[in-house]
Amino acid sequence: MDEVNKEGIKLTVYHSIYMEEYGTCIVADLHIGYEGFLQHEGVAMPKYQKNVIITRLEKIMEKYEPSKLIIDGDLKHEFGKNLRQEWREVEEILKFLCKRTEVIIVRGNHDNFLKTIAYRYNVPVVEEYRMGDVKIVHGDKMVKKEGKIIMGHEHPSIGIRDKVGAMVKLPCYLVGNGIFVLPALSPLATGTDVVRDEKFLSPILREENIDEFEVYAINHDEILYFSRIKDLKKVM
Repeated sequence: MDEVNKEGIKLTVYHSIYMEEYGTCIVADLHIGYEGFLQHEGVAMPKYQKNVIITRLEKIMEKYEPSKLIIDGDLKHEFGKNLRQEWREVEEILKFLCKRTEVIIVRGNHDNFLKTIAYRYNVPVVEEYRMGDVKIVHGDKMVKKEGKIIMGHEHPSIGIRDKVGAMVKLPCYLVGNGIFVLPALSPLATGTDVVRDEKFLSPILREENIDEFEVYAINHDEILYFSRIKDLKKVM
């Protein structure tokens, strides 16, 4: 299956949530410019992330034709300034999206100075966004729990080890207690291993009984249900 419907919130293989009632898709954690940041730090890294992200966005547009797309934080990567690659690639992403749908950016902790670019395309940058009883926040700050929460920030993944000990990390969704955590749209941001990592990044999740959360992993063109975290800890 390429999507799972949880309480009217669809988890999709395209690293995005689709809310059909509102004609809205939600993605998070693109981290545009990450390769440029690594190169600036002396790490050799080919520039391929932007093409993967655009391909994923194209598939979202083709599949759902959303009237609105929400970028739930960390569109860009560098904290301190807009690196040249970031500026160029963020503009390219926004041009691509704005020709196809209305775009709203929920500010993430990596999105310093983003308004300088976003406002050139009349894209609002907000701290949170609401649709009915759903609050969309990035997840780097504690928020009052009212209704459902959709968040990013954590980049959840699950590590699968084969018989010879090799491991692959699959991006995944976390769902529990009215909270929906998006996987990163970036192919480079593998983030938190939800089974093996002891501490979560988000203060929202640190206040939750995370062992009761369900794991839905993305494996190419299908969504795989992996049970609750506490059950996975017993076998993994």
